[in-house]
Amino acid sequence: MSADRFRLILHDTLATAPFVIPWIEEWFPAPADIDLVVDSTTTPLEARANDILLAPVSEAVRWQETHVVEPSIASVAGPVGSVAMRVPVRPDDIERTSIRLWQTSGAAELLARATIRPFYGIEPQRWLENDADDAGAQVVVVEGAEALRPPEAGFAEDLCRAWFILTGTPAVSHVLLAPRDLPLDLLSPAMEALATCRGLAHQRRREVRHRLADRYDLAVELVATYLAGQRLELDSAARRGLSLLLVRGTPGSRYPSPAITFRDTPTVQRS
Repeated sequence: MSADRFRLILHDTLATAPFVIPWIEEWFPAPADIDLVVDSTTTPLEARANDILLAPVSEAVRWQETHVVEPSIASVAGPVGSVAMRVPVRPDDIERTSIRLWQTSGAAELLARATIRPFYGIEPQRWLENDADDAGAQVVVVEGAEALRPPEAGFAEDLCRAWFILTGTPAVSHVLLAPRDLPLDLLSPAMEALATCRGLAHQRRREVRHRLADRYDLAVELVATYLAGQRLELDSAARRGLSLLLVRGTPGSRYPSPAITFRDTPTVQRS
């Protein structure tokens, strides 16, 4: 890749669909000097220090030494979120249990760590990933389309809603990360393209809804309600929510203490 080309990595999930669908469906002429990488995995993204990423908020901590958060592009939950906790009984009947993270990104893990104990009073015994063996796990955390799907049995709790009630701030799932040393004029084509995607997704929202409903086998009404409340940039409340989520969600996790920087604000550090 030449010095004047950049990789843009888009995490492909329900929350980022307004940015991903218009780009991969070629609804507009994408910048010729950007190499697009679409990644639908739930594991930490394989990125380089000069990549631009639309990534789960956990990646903001992983890449905080080399990248800054660009506030104009993000995915912020509305009244209906895309991270849920499933339990066989009412949450207030569970005191202590292992918690399984089922095919979730780091963003869902941080949100679960920041809400399950403080909001529901459930003491995590162990944190498990996918098929890790613990038959006694009474809490399963799911993300994306699975979080919108009604459970076959038991109860489902929207952790984004719990976070909002707990903190008064919205739950941020994805942010745009730009290399610290990348001049704004070189970053602008990617930002402008993503802003174009956002606008096209709104203009063609009926098509977006049906594409997502077909892809994930969801009722169109569920997808429409989710997308209608979603916000796609970081306002002041979302910035506070992101900073607070990283502070409360990273202790005990694989992620380091947060020291992220917004492109136009001082560093955000754990107090």
